[in-house]
Amino acid sequence: MVEGSRPLFLIAVVCAAAFYPARALADGDAKAGQVLFTDRCVACHSAQPTRKPAPLLEGVYGRRAGTAPNYPYSAALRGASVTWNAQTLDKWLTDPPAFIPGVNMQAQVSAPQDRQNVIAYLKSISGNDAIPGNAHVDH
Repeated sequence: MVEGSRPLFLIAVVCAAAFYPARALADGDAKAGQVLFTDRCVACHSAQPTRKPAPLLEGVYGRRAGTAPNYPYSAALRGASVTWNAQTLDKWLTDPPAFIPGVNMQAQVSAPQDRQNVIAYLKSISGNDAIPGNAHVDH
């Protein structure tokens, strides 16, 4: 290493490490997420309008929490200043009541890769930009 370049190298390593978690959350597989959604979420949620006991999730990515029409959200979720994105959905799926105390949802997705996949699926059904490396998933 050239003398005097060590501090710059260390700064580059620290910066790269700081941005890694955000990148990791964007690496989910929407097709695998759809399978997980079907296996674990459809008892309460749907991607299409239906009479489920939980809110419709089509369009959830990028939407403010507690604002989907035609659903009686808890006061905690209605009052949360949260917009659903990769980071907030990851925290939510890890432990909803820890992220927003007072909410009704208790289901958790403990495996980080499973959360990333579900998030990728939710993004794919939200009408936002296509997920790089993942085709739009039919629902």
